[in-house]
Amino acid sequence: MAEEILLEIKDLRVNFYTYRGVVKALNGVNLKIYEGEFFGLVGETGCGKSVTASAVLNLVQNPGKIEEGEILFKQKNLLKMSEKEIREKIRGKEITMIMQYPIAALNPVINNGDQIAEALIANKNMNESEARKRTIELLKEVNIPQPEKIARQFPHQLSGGMAQRVMIAMMLSTEPSLLIADEPTTALDVSIQAQVLSLLKDLISKHRATVLLITHDLSVVAETCSRVGVMYAGDMVEIGTVDQIINNPQHPYTKGLIKAIPSDRSKELVEIRGSVPDLVNPPSGCRFHPRCDYTKPICKKEKPQVLQVEKEHVTACFLYEESRNKKSKEEYAGEYKGGANGRTDSA
Repeated sequence: MAEEILLEIKDLRVNFYTYRGVVKALNGVNLKIYEGEFFGLVGETGCGKSVTASAVLNLVQNPGKIEEGEILFKQKNLLKMSEKEIREKIRGKEITMIMQYPIAALNPVINNGDQIAEALIANKNMNESEARKRTIELLKEVNIPQPEKIARQFPHQLSGGMAQRVMIAMMLSTEPSLLIADEPTTALDVSIQAQVLSLLKDLISKHRATVLLITHDLSVVAETCSRVGVMYAGDMVEIGTVDQIINNPQHPYTKGLIKAIPSDRSKELVEIRGSVPDLVNPPSGCRFHPRCDYTKPICKKEKPQVLQVEKEHVTACFLYEESRNKKSKEEYAGEYKGGANGRTDSA
């Protein structure tokens, strides 16, 4: 894993002002993504994953508002840049985004080839002839058969899988440093999902880009990502390598997500009781406490601090804090009695 930080989010808070009240969408999100890694962001619908991505691209618009925080991309705070700077230097060039529903994201009245060529002309300073030639190369790169024919067709003439390939080709055409993939396989058949994810992983490796993959499916993360962040109701509750999160989860919400993954027919799936809270009136303290089987009085009053579990692994849970304190006391008692160094009270 590269040690150079490409994107760092610090204490990001986003609200949406609606007729029902203020939706507290992001509640102080902190996140680091390193150059060259495939980072997964996981959580239920409504937990704040897509809002986080929108904030990175400075696309949170009225009635939404970024209240506070920093978004550092290559050590520059994107939130202090003007809309013109973001549009001309960052969005579509340095950072691109694959949308959840590609056919809806593509322009229905412009053919597929012209849409990719337009991005190349605008961002890579190519002339029309160069852009059209590169467009065909890109369509071949994403394994589209008969690329010349597909380039002449319109989005509505494509299947979901083909449309997503066109979208991937367009987003990679500018050779971005960061690619945000927002649920890129949601609307696709299972067999096509696997093909698209495999293609995306191969292309990212070839183009040396960094990926932020947004998904609600932990099994997708396990197959593609190196690290993962788990979000719940606007809070980042756990971050670690895929191995740490899958094999040594510390937060009750992460454990619940893992237990809900179909893995063995002999095992009964365990659902997380309840549902994501209304963020107009979110729960006090830890936002997960109404659904947690280990809730303590402090969970209802205070938001837990982020604690280090091991290298690259952090969690925000009073349960882990209590476990760590208990372990520290036991280790101290054992050492004091001579368990560690052979000392005794009389030594």
